[in-house]
Amino acid sequence: MNRSASADSLCSVSSIANNFGHDFTVGQLEITLEYQSSKQTLGSGLLHISLHQGKDLMEMEEGDYPGCFIRVTLVPEEINVGVTKIQTNAFTVMFDERFSVPMDTVALNGNSLRFSAFGIDGEERNISAGVAELKLSDLDLSVRPFNAWLYLQDVNKTVDTVGEILLSLSYLPTAERLTVVVAKAKNLLWTNGKTTADPFVKVYLLHYGKKISKKKTSTKRDDTNPIFNEAMIFTVPSLVLQDLSLRVTVAEVTDDGRGENVGHVIIGPEASGIGITHWNQMLATLRKPVSMWHPLRRT
Repeated sequence: MNRSASADSLCSVSSIANNFGHDFTVGQLEITLEYQSSKQTLGSGLLHISLHQGKDLMEMEEGDYPGCFIRVTLVPEEINVGVTKIQTNAFTVMFDERFSVPMDTVALNGNSLRFSAFGIDGEERNISAGVAELKLSDLDLSVRPFNAWLYLQDVNKTVDTVGEILLSLSYLPTAERLTVVVAKAKNLLWTNGKTTADPFVKVYLLHYGKKISKKKTSTKRDDTNPIFNEAMIFTVPSLVLQDLSLRVTVAEVTDDGRGENVGHVIIGPEASGIGITHWNQMLATLRKPVSMWHPLRRT
């Protein structure tokens, strides 16, 4: 794996005013996951999923849903874990429900949980509205419980995606080091209808949406599914970590050497959807790399 030559100090780089947008969401859901190992059978146990409360659920530009519920599914097997009771107040909801599913310790590495929010319209029809997924292998559930607010992505909002990128995040508090590993990208769509291009990735460190540091990967020649495996290291004091976010941009080489942006993703406390979910998982599992795929939005 390649590593960038230097680690930039947060305080040593001047700010450049430039703010970026966020994903579409339809509210937040607070959950807790806890794995209980069996005392009788080695390697087996129960995964407990607690749904505590929701905020701003079904807050959409169009449609007013007087009720809602949450369905929890174990993927990729698509096993129905549980469905909450229907709540009549879809904007501030106290669920206080718990579901449990038998699961071997080994299975924690190969499964994810999907939380799907459904609105109920005036004709009592169930309308799929929002979704969030958690990869269990990222959470260290065999060591400690995991609690977080999940941002539900609007499944009905069309987002102009131009590919996907696999990123790994980790933060080491003792060294005040934030590491972003650009692993690989897939299904990239070039700009202006090009059939071939040479991609590279730019990683920006943002402070309240303003760029304060930038690093970039090497360039891959004519590859719509490039593999980078390059680490970008930033020196970040823990006191300001929650004021920061990341913008990761895939670009293609141009004749003038400046590069043309293909698509980007925002990750951090000011992001939403999978962007903030990835950030929160990193904070919940300090020192351990957390990997997630992100859809690239057209720049």
